[in-house]
Amino acid sequence: MTTIGLHELSKRFDRTVAVRDINLRIEAGELFFLLGPSGCGKSTLLRMIAGLIEPTAGRIVFNDRDVTNLGTEQRNAVMCFQSYALWPHMTVQQNVAFGLDVRGMDRAAQKHRIEEVLRMVQLSELAARKPNQLSGGQQQRVALARALAVRPDCLLLDEPLSNLDAQLRQEMRGEIRRICKSSGLTTIYVTHDQREALSVADRIGIMRNGVLEQVGTPTDLYHRPANSFVAGFIGQTNLIAGRVIKQEQDRATIRTALGEVVGVCAAQLGDKEVLVSIRPEQLRLTKSDTEATASPQVNRLRGRLMQSTFLGDSSEYVVAVDGQSLKISSAGPMRDWAEDVAVEFDPADALVLEH
Repeated sequence: MTTIGLHELSKRFDRTVAVRDINLRIEAGELFFLLGPSGCGKSTLLRMIAGLIEPTAGRIVFNDRDVTNLGTEQRNAVMCFQSYALWPHMTVQQNVAFGLDVRGMDRAAQKHRIEEVLRMVQLSELAARKPNQLSGGQQQRVALARALAVRPDCLLLDEPLSNLDAQLRQEMRGEIRRICKSSGLTTIYVTHDQREALSVADRIGIMRNGVLEQVGTPTDLYHRPANSFVAGFIGQTNLIAGRVIKQEQDRATIRTALGEVVGVCAAQLGDKEVLVSIRPEQLRLTKSDTEATASPQVNRLRGRLMQSTFLGDSSEYVVAVDGQSLKISSAGPMRDWAEDVAVEFDPADALVLEH
């Protein structure tokens, strides 16, 4: 298995900086996601790791081997693109064999390896079919089988599910994780789909404007974002602007346009403008007066219910508090609330982030 190290890696296109000073270690066998908005540099970074784009500065290391100036075949990195790039006139078996033919593997060894990877992606019974006889998800698995067949040192996936419909994307997420983890390959996966990343990744790197904003597990990024960009990009959040008026250890009191709010912070902030991040599922909707919490430690804001949406397994509400809309998500059945309501949340669920 292969550990990948990126050291001060940068890429410029004329005067445009696409990737800036990336330092990152991806562990052997890890399923690592690069996540960010379009144009943030994640695909450029992936192509540099693959050897398809030459870095402007920095180094790429596979285990202890510097591969910065080596081509794709020399670094044994295999990339799967959005389009799958299957040969339409070839069967599944012939498509999978293509890379093995290029590498000169003998027929007996090819047969064994093709059978092995087709079992891995659960396509053994479809070996004689051609791509136009397969569903989108099956074609994606053929592309993965072809990549796995050559035993690459790392597998690079560039938005592999972007051509599939929503239901099939969801089904394929688990399949891709199963295939990558069972193969033991170090895998780097580029996407802009946050749900895809949260549900599949071991760790995620969040990119913006060519820079890594934060790297961590899905749980870490969701519950402890480093800044408001990460908080807003990973899942939904409510951001409330304010200023620190008191701080004791990791608790800070923030004066906002909605009233005073108590939240948690990771550093000494002083008298600073900040943003308070609260996830919709961490807000509780209550009656304005009669269901006030018994605990004075809980944040409580009064507002007006503006919208209710039934989603089957959950319900969403939008409450206006002094001109700001707060989104609330509830797992319970939708209730008929009065127009005047209150919103409560625990200080531990309110993250104070630098503006």
